[in-house]
Amino acid sequence: MMANFTKKSLLTGLGVCMLLAGPTLSYSEDSGSDPNRTNVTQPQKSNPQVKNRELTSQSEQLAMQLVSEHLPQLTPLLRQLKIDQTRQYERAIVDLARSAKKLSVAQKRDERLFQVELELLKAGTEANLITARLKVRDKTQDRNKLRDAVARLHSAKQVKMQYNVELLRKRLARDQTLLAAAEKNLSTFKEDSSNSVDTVYATLLLKADRKPVAGKTQNTSDSYTNRRKTKTTSSEQ
Repeated sequence: MMANFTKKSLLTGLGVCMLLAGPTLSYSEDSGSDPNRTNVTQPQKSNPQVKNRELTSQSEQLAMQLVSEHLPQLTPLLRQLKIDQTRQYERAIVDLARSAKKLSVAQKRDERLFQVELELLKAGTEANLITARLKVRDKTQDRNKLRDAVARLHSAKQVKMQYNVELLRKRLARDQTLLAAAEKNLSTFKEDSSNSVDTVYATLLLKADRKPVAGKTQNTSDSYTNRRKTKTTSSEQ
């Protein structure tokens, strides 16, 4: 009798803590969603129950696959939660399915990122499971385990931050390379006589089967240069 009470209390604590164990993943599949998605799916409202059942089934499959592969300690608890507290079970499944999707996105982007995010999920889950046990009974052993779990979570967060720093450094180096190339292109454009107004003007006249009027080309260039100087002087004033 006491064992059943303790087990149900643990499940209650687990249900609460599972909602706090959301993974700290940085990439979401929603970031690339179509802004017109709502308009596209509106005609399907005629049979919302079928759609909801399909989504629930898919979410449960994703969640249980994640648990089976990476969080096996949740399996017996989720099974009991499904029997005793259906609502908490469904909310836990939704959170786990969301974690599975985000992990999938991370894995497609970078295997190292996937490992970093997976460790965050594992560490967070472990800390919350121990917290759930402490909610039921206060034991020194669980307190020590919780401290170790928090240290593991802290380390996982630090690794994630280090990953982000390295990623930003790579992006900065790439942007600096692009900037240098752009500046070089600008300098080359300015120095290349084939890009002068007169040259391009004459080329387009020939393309139109028209010959430039004698003395007109230089006048056009001078006029263009004078307009540039006038604009520059005005802006400086």
